[in-house]
Amino acid sequence: MNIPSVPVLRAFIEVARCNSFTRAADTLCLTQSAVSKQVQALEEQLGCRLFVRSGKLLALTPAGHAYLAHASDALAMLQDGMAIAQEVAGEKTPAAAVEISASPAFASYWLIPRLPGFRERAPGTRLVVRPRLPDFSPVTERFDLEVRVGAGRWPDARAIRLLGREMALVASPDLLGDTRATLRQIQALPVLHRAQRGYDWKEWSASVAPAWTPRVGSGLLFEGFSVLIPAVVAGLGVAICPLFLVLDQLESGRLVRPLGECVRTRHAYHAVLPTGAGHGAARERFLDWMLPEAEATQMRIQKHLDSGYSMAE
Repeated sequence: MNIPSVPVLRAFIEVARCNSFTRAADTLCLTQSAVSKQVQALEEQLGCRLFVRSGKLLALTPAGHAYLAHASDALAMLQDGMAIAQEVAGEKTPAAAVEISASPAFASYWLIPRLPGFRERAPGTRLVVRPRLPDFSPVTERFDLEVRVGAGRWPDARAIRLLGREMALVASPDLLGDTRATLRQIQALPVLHRAQRGYDWKEWSASVAPAWTPRVGSGLLFEGFSVLIPAVVAGLGVAICPLFLVLDQLESGRLVRPLGECVRTRHAYHAVLPTGAGHGAARERFLDWMLPEAEATQMRIQKHLDSGYSMAE
């Protein structure tokens, strides 16, 4: 059997990632017709359909799902092999790229502010950071490293816990008029909710206030922490947040923990390494930098907790 060419593999992978021939063509700087013909040629070569259309939607077939993982790994191995060959030949090695997916909040509040340190440590490594919601289910996308929220168990992947086991109720001191408050005072304030799983009022109240679990319909609802945290800072209400995402605001006084509690949740943010993901050396360089950064943040959290706040299991 003939092996598909690199341009054909790139076209298939990009269409799968974008769920669109048009967007894939824009990314590859090709015409939509050219990308469509490449995918069609690949389907004819394999003898099966890789995509199916339902109205205006484009989706992978079961065969497409099965082929995508192998195609992504094969392309990554070819790219790594090219870099190694050029290095052995003494030629200039192109900058290695590490594709990372992370929630907008994780990227904005934790990762990006620390990236200057990584650039200094590994100036030849190129990062591609793509925002994804933390509990998304990546079906058509393959990354070298994904930051996910959960208990740490995902099939066909290795997970390394980073941060996020500690959560607490936070509020703006302007909303409270003080830095501390009683539970009765908190219950009288507007309640802010997050749409995704984890870090919710139900789990928090089970440890702190079993008789009080605010309903989702009882306050404002936000899609993720990237919009929830600014709402809390703006004084729109109180919310439950992982401490590491609001540590800077807590240390600066823009946010406070009025009840002084901290609940250890079953959720955490993990670095998830899909099986067979490429760019191993570049990815390991990123991990060698990222994990100590997470440990340093955890030490800051512990120092914050040691200042007199209580911990609830």
